[in-house]
Amino acid sequence: MTIDFPNGWWGTDLGAARASIGTYELYPIESLPVVDESRFDGTFSWLAPGAPHDPLRAMDVAALGEHIALPAPFKRFMSSQVLMDAIPSCTGCDFDLAPRPVPSPVEPSAQLVRFLRDQQDAVIWYLYLRPGAEPFVIASPWLLEVVGLEEVDRDTLIANMVRASEGFEQFIHRFWLENSLWFSVNEGDESTDEMNLYLAHYTAAI
Repeated sequence: MTIDFPNGWWGTDLGAARASIGTYELYPIESLPVVDESRFDGTFSWLAPGAPHDPLRAMDVAALGEHIALPAPFKRFMSSQVLMDAIPSCTGCDFDLAPRPVPSPVEPSAQLVRFLRDQQDAVIWYLYLRPGAEPFVIASPWLLEVVGLEEVDRDTLIANMVRASEGFEQFIHRFWLENSLWFSVNEGDESTDEMNLYLAHYTAAI
């Protein structure tokens, strides 16, 4: 049976417009601003036009299960240092591609590929791959590939695996936008029209 993971976005504060109790807060997906996805074509030209990339050599793609494939936008982004370097992080997150996929701890036919982690492992992000289905992004405060999770009950595991985005490029865009906005509202960095529109979703309600 396909698991219906809880939805959520592990994000930071956005200044006075959106508060956070700790370094991260789990915000309901429906509370987030809607973004324009018309530019999402897998090239990430909205981030760095013409960014060079190399073949994805750091990961054992042969370990992917039958009828499971990495999406093209994931392979392009994770094989381009230029694209990865273009993403700021106000919490010290790093793109950290796992050397090989691992089975989902709650759905043996599915696989996880870690690609991003907080510097203190407060939150770790994974590409979630199901046979014959569209991949999506999940986030967890737990390192899901470690030995020992088999001793945790299934409901607790699922509760700590939130569905953060329906697609990889959608996730990268929001992560980039929110972190850029954090530096704008907290450090005085220059803002863009897109960032101001995103922030207006929150300030309009204040």
